[in-house]
Amino acid sequence: MHLDWWKFFEDPTLTSLIEEALQSNPDMDIAKNRILQAEEKLISAGADKNPSLDANLRTSKATSSSESGLGGTNSIMSTQFQTSWEIDLFGKSKRNIEASEANLKLKIATRNGIKIKLIASIAESYIAFRSKQEEISLGRETDQYLSELVELAKHEVTVGLETEEQLQLANIKLANLETTLTKKTSELKEISLVIDLLLGTQPGDVFIRLNQSENLLQLPSTIALSIPADTILQRPDVQESLHQLQVEAANVGVAEAQRYPSFSFSSSIGLEALTLNSLGNSGANFSSIQASLLAPIFNSGSLDANVKAQVASRGAAVESYKKTVANGLNETEQALVNLASIKNQLQNLSVALDAGANNLEFINKRYQAGLVSFREVLQSRDELNAIKQKKSTLTFSEFQSITQLYKVLGGGWAYNNDELKR
Repeated sequence: MHLDWWKFFEDPTLTSLIEEALQSNPDMDIAKNRILQAEEKLISAGADKNPSLDANLRTSKATSSSESGLGGTNSIMSTQFQTSWEIDLFGKSKRNIEASEANLKLKIATRNGIKIKLIASIAESYIAFRSKQEEISLGRETDQYLSELVELAKHEVTVGLETEEQLQLANIKLANLETTLTKKTSELKEISLVIDLLLGTQPGDVFIRLNQSENLLQLPSTIALSIPADTILQRPDVQESLHQLQVEAANVGVAEAQRYPSFSFSSSIGLEALTLNSLGNSGANFSSIQASLLAPIFNSGSLDANVKAQVASRGAAVESYKKTVANGLNETEQALVNLASIKNQLQNLSVALDAGANNLEFINKRYQAGLVSFREVLQSRDELNAIKQKKSTLTFSEFQSITQLYKVLGGGWAYNNDELKR
């Protein structure tokens, strides 16, 4: 499984951000502590099935009344060891351990889910930041030739080749573009603040950092043609549902065991005397052993109701598991369809991009030969820039689509070399 899938983008800045987030994100720390808590509960559940041994040192002082006794004061000192053990005849302790083991796996799956969402959120925000940067860069190119168009319109108005209305339209178009660029710059800062929050850094740190680094994102050289269906089972939400089902199934066993008798025995051995020095005498020894059988006879149906409630809870967990698996299959199919659609659009757009570049070159030659006006050159540049912007948007959409695919698959999948296709 390719759990380090983001490294396929070959961007060291993205890798660095993700590695930092995994170390510093508060949600990851919370999930780690939940796992530690579940581990200790499992240890406690395992210890409950074993005999226990306690030591007890006790001293007491009592005075009797002259009417009922001798009116004297006696001190009694004792030391003893006590042991007790409940025999797991009907599997209650065993099922408790199973429930604790499943709960631990549930917490691990929850941690994995948080990890995958965190990684995907960092990647999605980073890709969105780079995409917005590219939009601003292409917008500035547009701003440059729109400024030239305005100057050309001014000249044409002066010599009577153009009307004031056309000049005003050119100015409006330029002003709208500059307003859009200002808005996109603000959106760029907002995206970086999302990454700041995920990393737990000071607001603004990521914005400076990303502006000082280059966009090195590369599309993966290989993408699997087909994905094994059982890959869905590795999704953290599917794992969570599975282990929750195991917890509920084990709790049914615990509830069933409570309907049957429990057998336990306890024993103690020690020393008891009126003075501390007398504890060593042979007559100070005492011991006891006790066995007990506790069987429920009448409880107004509470134990039966408890079993039925646990069975119903298990049934709900089964349906939840089915729903989660179906949702995973649906999300994966949607991600694959979206990725295929973007790839097809990019292939078609590449043809249009080549045609636009060739057209601009042709118009430039005609302009140099005096066959067309400079206005036609600017219009060709505008058409080519629009295609570039669309291609940029689709390219970054492909990055986002790949990220989404890894996310819905729970981090990656295994494949053979003959399944690879770009």
